Amino acid sequence: MLFFTVILCFLAATSIAYTAPEIAGYQTVWSDSFEGSAGSLPDTSKWDIQEWYKDLNGDYQEYRASPENVHVTGNGFLRIMPMRDPSATKGWTSGRIESKYTFTPTPGTKTIIQGIIRLGNAHPENKKGIWPALWLLGDSHRTGGPIWPECGELDIMEHVNGQTTTHAAVHCDKAPGGICNEKTGIAKEIFSPDAGKDWHTYRVVIDRTPTDWKKETVEFWVDDQHVMSVNGARIGNPKVWASIAHNKMFVILNVAVGGDWPQPPREDTAEGLGVGMEVGYVAHYVQDIPENDIGPGVDHYDHKGEDLRNTCPDLNHTGPPPKPEPSAECYPSPAPDYTEAHDYGCNCPPALQVPEPQPQVSPPPPPVGTPPRPPCGVSTPPPSVPAPPSGDHHNYDQNRPSNHYDYSGDCEVCNRVENYKNPTVR
Repeated sequence: MLFFTVILCFLAATSIAYTAPEIAGYQTVWSDSFEGSAGSLPDTSKWDIQEWYKDLNGDYQEYRASPENVHVTGNGFLRIMPMRDPSATKGWTSGRIESKYTFTPTPGTKTIIQGIIRLGNAHPENKKGIWPALWLLGDSHRTGGPIWPECGELDIMEHVNGQTTTHAAVHCDKAPGGICNEKTGIAKEIFSPDAGKDWHTYRVVIDRTPTDWKKETVEFWVDDQHVMSVNGARIGNPKVWASIAHNKMFVILNVAVGGDWPQPPREDTAEGLGVGMEVGYVAHYVQDIPENDIGPGVDHYDHKGEDLRNTCPDLNHTGPPPKPEPSAECYPSPAPDYTEAHDYGCNCPPALQVPEPQPQVSPPPPPVGTPPRPPCGVSTPPPSVPAPPSGDHHNYDQNRPSNHYDYSGDCEVCNRVENYKNPTVR
């Protein structure tokens, strides 16, 4: 046993810390590489460290906010370790952390949640009843909304009983049964013979680039090997699909003991790091906007075929902050074709009333001496609203998705494109 402990300490000491890598074509929106002093709890500004016991699945573990069960190593790793403890409800304690950070998969782009993990290297026979996991859960589960499985769950990585397979799963709808066949879920496994001997990268990709939700996908990967994909068409219900691909979610890392799936631990089940897991990082990525295409499925802005991002001023906030987006009263949805009555500034005046649709006629030439239109961002009082001219207008193509507009009012577009390029992190 002493020799085994020394080997574990040696391996930990020689590990090289990981940081969330850059992924080509993506922005890193959030990550944690588990910095901190050796033996301390994970950063509580980023993680809620769970303290509870609930027999949800026949569980044995009692989650505790104790460094014995969950701590950072001082050189960039998180450890979660189940331990035998006669004072615990069923004789076992362990660790579970839930991210305070939440994310909502962005329409028109791909979202990635990725982590690098090494499982304990105890012999598989000594891992019976052990269940480590990296997974996502719908935020409504902890905020008073729909709970499991209606809230949605994506299991990026699950191991049970020291098996040489990695499992991925989708949980949704209702239990038992339902669209996701609960409590089993829509699941698949991939052969992973050395899961307890080396570091592996686990990833889920939520692809919302299609304009049709039925063509959106959730994909699971291990070390760039595809495990499985589930698309909206397979789920077949837009509300249920939204629970796993559209709604707000959070990250969970834990090691469970016992349960309906792995079954109870045995007398020879080991404890500590040999049956626990180490985590190098967890990160959230969002796909960049392509250079000349904002992407389908989101507000798509076009000015007579031009890419407005090359002409919109101040997209990097080098000047005054942008004005707010136009109000719903100014741009109702769905909206008819109409001619904008006010073409100054970046937003419609509050009192502007949208006129009834008017026949499109060629505009008369501007009178001599008409002042030029001021640049976006210059505060200019709007003129009184006359009968609508037939100049710049907003075209709403009824054959396109309701969120696809062609704007010919440059200023509104500048603000809207900027807001898309700089999404608010929730």
